[in-house]
Amino acid sequence: MKVLAIIDVVSGADMERVRAKIADELRGSWALFASGVLREAYATAKPTRVLFVLEAENAAQAHEQLRKLPLVAAGQLTVELVELRPFVNWSMLFAS
Repeated sequence: MKVLAIIDVVSGADMERVRAKIADELRGSWALFASGVLREAYATAKPTRVLFVLEAENAAQAHEQLRKLPLVAAGQLTVELVELRPFVNWSMLFAS
């Protein structure tokens, strides 16, 4: 299953601490990509927010993978997860 992760810096986070750990966070996300868990990564108009598309059995498993990232583990980043399912509503166009 695909899981969308919306990741952002916690409101009021110490940005110096975040900046000091960002290279470790990038290495961790690269490891998730190399392992096939992280499939897509996107920047957003908000510079503190990124979107990841992960492959996992469910949102709980995706969260376990993301908790390996140093800034997520330290509570400096928020993670919102959305399980993505196929959009089947178009089938209503062809129902008799």
